[in-house]
Amino acid sequence: MFTFYFLLFILSLRRFTSIIVDKLKEYKVAFRGLSEGEHNFEYMLDSRFFDCFEATKGTDADIKALAKIVKTSLLMEVRISMEGTVKATCDRCLGVFDLAVKGEMNLYVKQAERDSGNDDYYIVMAPDDDYLDLSSYLYETYMLNYPIRVVHEEGECEAGMKDVLEKYIVDDDNKTTDPRWDELKKLINN
Repeated sequence: MFTFYFLLFILSLRRFTSIIVDKLKEYKVAFRGLSEGEHNFEYMLDSRFFDCFEATKGTDADIKALAKIVKTSLLMEVRISMEGTVKATCDRCLGVFDLAVKGEMNLYVKQAERDSGNDDYYIVMAPDDDYLDLSSYLYETYMLNYPIRVVHEEGECEAGMKDVLEKYIVDDDNKTTDPRWDELKKLINN
């Protein structure tokens, strides 16, 4: 009797943890049931999506992503495109603003034995796999199209921070130098 209840407990625990752990299940596509042709899937990437990844926890975004899957008998072509806004902090004035993010990615999926592995052009799925998880590819598309330097448009930085920046930025044209350095610069220029 104890083993029956223990087995029941383990099965319910497994089901409970799979519900908690699989927060990204809405980004999985059951490709086995797809007919040949073109299929479109629309996703919203918001704070719930970005909280699943360590590097972007707390990101407030409103991004619409479209995954277009073209399935043939040999492979699937996945075209991911996204467009939207994300709350970003300006690197210059530290002001928060809506940053426009837009990007695309093309993937190719084929079925083969797992030993062949992924290469640069294809995602390899085992014949017994039922789902294609697009969450990591959506995240990768976002991260590759997020700018390295985030700044407001020219003239839109916060006025208070602009005054502080002007106070501490040194103007190289009006800066006086030590005459000894000028003599050393003459030696370098010769």
